[in-house]
Amino acid sequence: MTVGSQVKSCFSSIKSIEASLSSLATRTQSEEAKQVFSETQQLIEEVKNDIQKQVIQITQEEPQY
Repeated sequence: MTVGSQVKSCFSSIKSIEASLSSLATRTQSEEAKQVFSETQQLIEEVKNDIQKQVIQITQEEPQY
C-alpha cells in the first residue's frame, strides 16, 4: 500500500468519525454531551481539512503506476 493510499484511507476514516460525532450530537439529550460532541467535531474537521490538503499534495507528487 502506497503512502497516498494510506493517507486517503485515513481521510476516509476521519470523515466517518466526523459524521458519527455529528449524529451523536444531534441524538443526545444531554446539553453537556452535545457541547462536547460539537467541540470534538470541530477539532476533527480541522484535522480532516489538513489531511485533505495532504491528499491533494500527495496525489500531485506520487507517481501513478
